[in-house]
Amino acid sequence: MTPPAKFAAAVQALPDEYELYYRGPVYDVVIKSKIKKKLERKATNDQLAGLKDLMERYGESGFDNMPRGKFNASEERFVNSKGKQVLLQAFKPGQLRVYGYCQSFNGRPTFFITGFDPVKKQDDADQDVIAASGKEAVAVFDLLSAKGN
Repeated sequence: MTPPAKFAAAVQALPDEYELYYRGPVYDVVIKSKIKKKLERKATNDQLAGLKDLMERYGESGFDNMPRGKFNASEERFVNSKGKQVLLQAFKPGQLRVYGYCQSFNGRPTFFITGFDPVKKQDDADQDVIAASGKEAVAVFDLLSAKGN
């Protein structure tokens, strides 16, 4: 039996061009469709397998289940026009860096993937990739906040 509409939980649609990448028992991962296509084209099979393992671990219990050195909880902070901070974080399977941020979405903690760097060649992260990932994270954060999320 379907509950009356006034009792049904509101389900918010994903931002345009975003799709579910992984749904775990507790946590979700969402990715921008064009980033997913580029990631699948540019990352190696080993990098994608490592990312899949990290997504499964994240989906089960969040960042607490990450192997040491495979997740950076504080890559960089970005500030929106209202002064709210968005914390960019990174999954790190091998030399691949997958950037995004975590926000509650439809009542579930959700990691929004906003960028990646498949070939981190030096110890320091590519600041252009981080800046673009942070800009996208702020845009998604602002969009979801405007919709009451």
